Amino acid sequence: MRRLPLLAASASMLLVTVLTGCGIPDETDVRVDGQVPTLKYDSPYGDAPPIPPQRLSSGDDVSKFVTNFLQAAAGESNKAYQRVRDYLVPSRQGDFKEKQGGAQINVVRLRTDVPLVTEDSSSSSVTIEVQQVGVLRADGTLAPPVLTDSRYTFKVGKADPNDTRGNVGLYLLEPPPALLLSDDAIKKYYREQTVYFWNSERSALVPDLRYLPLEVPPQRRATEVLGWLIRGPADWLTSTAVPLPDGTEQIGTVPQTGDRIEVNLSALPGPDEEAELNRLATQFAWSLPPDLHGKLELKIRNQTRRVIDVGQERNDHRPSTAAPQRYCVYGGMVRPLTIGEQNSGTPIAPALNHDVVSAALARGAHGVLAALVTATDDGRRRLQVGVGPVQVEGVTPGAKTYASMSRPVWLRGGDPEKPVGLVVADGVLYRFQPGDPALAQVALPDAPGPVTSVAAALEGSRIAFVAGGRLYVAALTAESGAAGTGPALTVGPARQVVTSLTDLSGLDWSSEQQLLVAGTAPENRRPAIYEINLDGGVETTFAEQLGSKVTNLAAYPMNTVTARVLYEVNKVSWYAQYNNFIKIERDAVAGAPPPAPGVTANITAPFFYY
Repeated sequence: MRRLPLLAASASMLLVTVLTGCGIPDETDVRVDGQVPTLKYDSPYGDAPPIPPQRLSSGDDVSKFVTNFLQAAAGESNKAYQRVRDYLVPSRQGDFKEKQGGAQINVVRLRTDVPLVTEDSSSSSVTIEVQQVGVLRADGTLAPPVLTDSRYTFKVGKADPNDTRGNVGLYLLEPPPALLLSDDAIKKYYREQTVYFWNSERSALVPDLRYLPLEVPPQRRATEVLGWLIRGPADWLTSTAVPLPDGTEQIGTVPQTGDRIEVNLSALPGPDEEAELNRLATQFAWSLPPDLHGKLELKIRNQTRRVIDVGQERNDHRPSTAAPQRYCVYGGMVRPLTIGEQNSGTPIAPALNHDVVSAALARGAHGVLAALVTATDDGRRRLQVGVGPVQVEGVTPGAKTYASMSRPVWLRGGDPEKPVGLVVADGVLYRFQPGDPALAQVALPDAPGPVTSVAAALEGSRIAFVAGGRLYVAALTAESGAAGTGPALTVGPARQVVTSLTDLSGLDWSSEQQLLVAGTAPENRRPAIYEINLDGGVETTFAEQLGSKVTNLAAYPMNTVTARVLYEVNKVSWYAQYNNFIKIERDAVAGAPPPAPGVTANITAPFFYY
């Protein structure tokens, strides 16, 4: 697996993360026509985006031929079958027919870098070991895999020597069992494109990851995105993300004239027309490719209803999340770290700050939210929760203790008056709220086995978790519960995220569409941290050969360029800065007294406060 430099990996994601949809208000002030920049696209590929290799490009290299063949289906889905057919020996091309309903491209991850080639007198047998990643659909979504094959064998050779049509070079001598595409081709021939749907309360936008073929010319990209929006959110988000109003249809393509892009719809949306038009304008502006700048004109049946500045709309609704501060647990106390950002001290009263194992701090509507996992005298774990305007002066301990408890997390993006948190205790996911640390179980449909880790997306509508040793994502909906019980959380059907990592031990969100996941790497069976797209389509190495298992992992999901990541290995904490991984020494712990003689005070459970 190729290691991706942090800065390079983050550059493409920054286009998405700076436009994150967290906390966009329900009512948006939409501007009228005004002076705006010229509509333009900034493409790193110019007018010649990369296209999959053609059959003859491999020469007589059988291994390269198969590698190229596994990229042939990349690009616009209506061309996928023909591209793959071109690799087939002419006499068998008619046997490989397109399935009804369009191309369903099965994405696979190769488990070895070089295929196994066995040669005979007239052909070669090529075997690849694969992991099924998912099904790439025409709407740009990567659905869960449907195939279960872990090995494919292809017969490769020259065309029939008696063929008089002049066919030269290597061919696939038998049709493939399905339309296959390597995950490397996803990285080479697609751009990750986020579209947005309003949540069920219409209070925030829910990000939805798609893959847009690079061969789609800039002038057609907006049309593709609008089509995705009209077809609705990805399957796993439907419980929290709402589609466009019933009857909304696209009229024609999305034309671009000078500095203006026009979206023309067939129906008047919803009962509250003005509010719905405002939401549509914001949703379209955020869902357009991030390198698009200029005016967006929203029409209903050819009548102009809104004209907004796309760039200004995005800038006006960036989240106002405060700069993160790094913290850790040192000597059983929550302590600030003097790394990077200015730190304002510990917002927990000294009398409460003891016996801490892990913690979560967040800024809420009424000040500081604190959730502390503390150790009891008999080695069990108890959750204590409190809130304070500037400093938490009191916490309420839970009545029940547990043998194990994860680092807690606070949900963001929900009702600021009713904050809620999540924690895993003894293999079960629970919710809690300030002033009431009693844990209420959160049901996880389709998630087998005990839960070990949980992390929440910044907008509060999605969670990721590890259950039964597998990685999952799911949509999350918060509804008002009974008086005094706090919000009731409903988790949609869980979607498994395919990863080559095993023995998963921690996770957090690195951006709105990526997770950092700790586990064991397949190549060398050593601990590593990977960055993985929410659908498993792209997986890159973030850190490797860590020596021991990662026991805590935390990330700040708003700025991956500076790689704000903290993790703990063997009771030693580290932070990532670009390509460097730096051990956190005691002199970086603000106000930390030297340990008593003969006592080792470890820096553990690092986390971000924001």
